[in-house]
Amino acid sequence: MRDAWSSHESWVFECLNCATTWDEELEVRHYGDGHGNEAVIYERGGQPCPTPWVDRSCPNCQSQNVKALSAVKGRHGEVPQARTGSDVAMVFHLRRVHAW
Repeated sequence: MRDAWSSHESWVFECLNCATTWDEELEVRHYGDGHGNEAVIYERGGQPCPTPWVDRSCPNCQSQNVKALSAVKGRHGEVPQARTGSDVAMVFHLRRVHAW
């Protein structure tokens, strides 16, 4: 392996069963061989772990119906604006006429 670099990622998990949310901080180690191939290793607390979107269970209800979202830095707590009824009606109209 020739190239090696690491990055820090924050992931937000949401249980689709009980609506519990939690955050995890992961260190991501990238290794490149100089020929365009790359290996990625995720670490939590210095120990290797599976990728964030695989094999998660809810700490509250133990359900494995968990959604993983990559956290956007600097935008915590910001809620997107809801669409108005006219926007939703336009989307359904475009779908009906197969334009979208």
